[in-house]
Formats: sequence, C-alpha cells, structure tokens
Amino acid sequence: MTTSTQVTMLIILGFVWGGFFLALATAARKESAKEVED
Repeated sequence: MTTSTQVTMLIILGFVWGGFFLALATAARKESAKEVED
C-alpha cells in the first residue's frame, strides 16, 4: 500500500467512527434529557 492510500483509508475510517460516536453521543444525550423531564 502506498502512503497516500493509507492516509485516505485513515481519513475515511475517521469519518465513519466519528459519525458513529456522534450518533451514539446524541442518542445518549436525548435519553438522559428524557429522564430529567420525567
């Protein structure tokens, strides 16, 4: 694998994992907000 290929893969993986964790954090925040309202 060339260096540029590895860098591209890292960027794509970063976006995938970043989006995944963002979705998780948002869902967790919504859940905890629900508990506070009750």
